[in-house]
Amino acid sequence: MPGVWLAHALTLSRLPIAVALWCVWGDPVWSALLVGLAALTDTADGRVARWRKRRGSRGPDIGGWLDPTVDKLFVAVVLAAVWNQLHDLAVIALIGARELVLVPLIVVYLATRRPHAPLHADWFGKIATVAQFVALCVIALAPEAALPAAVMAAGLGIAAAVHYVGATLRSGGAHGERTARVGRDTPRG
Repeated sequence: MPGVWLAHALTLSRLPIAVALWCVWGDPVWSALLVGLAALTDTADGRVARWRKRRGSRGPDIGGWLDPTVDKLFVAVVLAAVWNQLHDLAVIALIGARELVLVPLIVVYLATRRPHAPLHADWFGKIATVAQFVALCVIALAPEAALPAAVMAAGLGIAAAVHYVGATLRSGGAHGERTARVGRDTPRG
């Protein structure tokens, strides 16, 4: 695939993976394998985009919004599947805590129509993303350990959200050389 389209294809592959997870959730092995596959695509898409750009590849710069959008859709579908099995709202809310806090803040930030710095991922967001994937695997393989795994994901997710808000406020929200580091493992391209 020319340009950075391969990175976009990897990002978009999480949507059919989410649908497959919906269909197999409850089968521990298949569920954990599909969560692992989604984690691999989340890791690979950013690396591929950066690798292709370093080699001069061109393509639409949509990774900055495509990746976090697909990530949130993936999490929503998987949490719905988990709900169908566990019916535990606390576990669902804890695993999705980062999204529950961050999405409204990002919408307000972007809706202010003031010039703003591009939103980028940072190491803290990547750690919180890993924690979400680990929690989903734990829930798939050992549902009795769902609550501790969800608490771990929530703690890191909320800490990442606070970190993002702080970084955005420190950047002043101004467009230019300073960059707010908000989001998930998002490739820029």
